[in-house]
Amino acid sequence: MKTYLPQIERRILVRPNQTYGILNYDLDNAYPQRMLELVAGSPTAKDCWNKRAKFIGGNGFEADGLGKQIINTKGLTLAKLLKAMATDKALFTGFGIHVNYNANFKIASVNYIKFEDIRMGDTDCPETANKFAIYNDWGRKTWKNIMRSKVIFLDKYDPDPTVVQQQVDDAGGWDKYKGQLLYFNPEIDDYPLIEADSVWEDFETEAGIKIFNNREVTTGFLPSTMLFMKSRREEADNSRPDADEFGGINTPSQLEQDLGAFQGTKSAQKIIVIEYEDENSKPEFKAYPIQNNDKLFETTERSVEARIIKGFSVPKELVNAEKSSGLSNGGEKKQAIIEFNDNTAPDRLELAETLAEVFSHFYTNINPAGNWAITPVPAIAADDSPGIKAGNAINDLLSSAIPLQNKIAALVYAYGFKQAEAEAMCK
Repeated sequence: MKTYLPQIERRILVRPNQTYGILNYDLDNAYPQRMLELVAGSPTAKDCWNKRAKFIGGNGFEADGLGKQIINTKGLTLAKLLKAMATDKALFTGFGIHVNYNANFKIASVNYIKFEDIRMGDTDCPETANKFAIYNDWGRKTWKNIMRSKVIFLDKYDPDPTVVQQQVDDAGGWDKYKGQLLYFNPEIDDYPLIEADSVWEDFETEAGIKIFNNREVTTGFLPSTMLFMKSRREEADNSRPDADEFGGINTPSQLEQDLGAFQGTKSAQKIIVIEYEDENSKPEFKAYPIQNNDKLFETTERSVEARIIKGFSVPKELVNAEKSSGLSNGGEKKQAIIEFNDNTAPDRLELAETLAEVFSHFYTNINPAGNWAITPVPAIAADDSPGIKAGNAINDLLSSAIPLQNKIAALVYAYGFKQAEAEAMCK
């Protein structure tokens, strides 16, 4: 018996691309690039990504001075490599490290490769199987077509000297050998989804709300209006010699220009003058009713924000800290930091184990202690801050046995609360 669930679709489709000898990352081969653009347009998603990256990277390495070690001729340090790896791990759940060897089969240099630039080689193609294609414009933002000559193929990471020698021989010698790529991927022979793929539609929704709000501001919050008129006072001359070449590009009439200048944030106080010959040709503006967008968008924005935060598995106290109660003693945020450190501990461990593996084959011992552990973000509550002290004092006042009216008066005159607020706090 076959089961068909029409409401469930695969988030990405992986198909062989015979032109480049790779496996496409979704049908358009641009899933990571699309997700990056969506996250960039969503303030909440960008904040959640940054929070995950910060906690995965922690406060750097436990070993003193380890982060300052330079690992290639371009001056890349271990601290910068860790930050780049944590950033990709936070969104794409994976990362890429490029290594190259010297003639003693020791790793001589380590480089970071953007995760979105990596594509797996087609396993059915002998020339690209067990290889990875590196290209910086799979999404075709810069060039209309992918330039095959600029696609670089790297061998799969394997520090075994016999494997490295075979790869060097296949490349035609050490001078032509391009090294290996350690492609950390939680999936097996497949591409991973981003961390919050289940809510990527909400990224787009939040970006759309932002665009809507901007359009409302730039049009001066003018109501949606229909213009009825018998005839224009002046028709624009669109009989240009090159009209065929620039089809669809018309010169606006004087009325259209005036109406356009009337809108906008800097034109709210302007007066527009419209001339008409008789009463029958008088233009008529009529506003047509629409839904209450303010309330509708406000509700939508809150629900979208909550789903994005949940999709990234970030405690809401770390994203919406400014919305927390002013009476908080810092315990909620401290607990959220502890919880998020626990949730991201496996990610830090994976980064530490990967670095330990790679640099165990480095040409020099840059970490004699062998400690690759990453320090978590410290969960320190600023108990001595003025805001926390005031919150504790108010909590003590509310829990005291003094008369209700005295409590209300203290909240109003000593702490600046409004009468209604003070009464509600004392209930």
